[in-house]
Amino acid sequence: MVACKFLVTGFLFFILIGGPAPAGAFEASSPPSQVLADSLPATTRPIISSIALPQPFKTWTVQVTPTIPFVGGQFSSNFQRCSVHGDYRSLQVPVEIFYGLTPQMDASFEFKVIQNWASNVGPASRAASFGSMGDSNLTLKYMFLYGSSTDPLVTAYFSVLFPTGHATNLEPKLLGTDQTGIGAFAFTWGLDYLIYLPKVPALFYVNVWYTNFAGGWVNGARVYYPDQITVNLALEVPLKRSLQNRWAFLLEVLSTWDAGRLFGPKANQAPTALVAILPAVEFLPAPWFNVALGVQVDLIGKNTRYAYAPTLAFFFNF
Repeated sequence: MVACKFLVTGFLFFILIGGPAPAGAFEASSPPSQVLADSLPATTRPIISSIALPQPFKTWTVQVTPTIPFVGGQFSSNFQRCSVHGDYRSLQVPVEIFYGLTPQMDASFEFKVIQNWASNVGPASRAASFGSMGDSNLTLKYMFLYGSSTDPLVTAYFSVLFPTGHATNLEPKLLGTDQTGIGAFAFTWGLDYLIYLPKVPALFYVNVWYTNFAGGWVNGARVYYPDQITVNLALEVPLKRSLQNRWAFLLEVLSTWDAGRLFGPKANQAPTALVAILPAVEFLPAPWFNVALGVQVDLIGKNTRYAYAPTLAFFFNF
């Protein structure tokens, strides 16, 4: 029932922002989103941050992002770094599929495969490993404010996280490697911004989202996560001001902050926070295939682990 309330809230948000485009609105000329896209230099897109520009109508993009986080330690409740008394790493392979539903709206579905390893844990130097599917996401974006070289493009964002990861029957001998999901539904709503700076040239992205978590279950225990505020910033600097551009530099600043709960019981999980950066280089050898390579570094945080994560992203456009 609580999950239904969150779902209805998200769709009401979309309706308030702007309904579907009128029939025939884009028949006479090219959609504004396509006109803007054709005026921008070619780039891959940010690796983690969401872009405000919708996926072109009736086209597909598949993003595959292998990431290997090496856990460096733990952030304490007062933002201090401390040891986790072991070596933890994982291979995470998210696959996200984008499709242009209309000239103003796109949808994407993301699923993830995770393999975790732990070694040298505790005085006995224990080791363990576990692999499974992670949680998955379904996202809708609706562009309601068209951008230009001087005005921002603004898109409404709504996403549902499905608890498809492993969060039950956790075994102590696996040293925490067998938890690959949060065990709860989550509903995220907010805005995406895109600002093009042609004189640089540069593309500047902003994500401002709020996430509501439904009550969940982790290893048989009821969990209530605090709501979460996400603020992502991304900057792409292409080497050429054209659709024939082949190289670009990318910098992302990623942050999440816990924020109490709007609905349901009081949170019984510790509040967390995390700020990370992701510098990367983009290469576009062909219109149908792009690649980006970077390293995500966790800078500051609270009640969460920090890691150093080499990241490779492949983009296939159809």
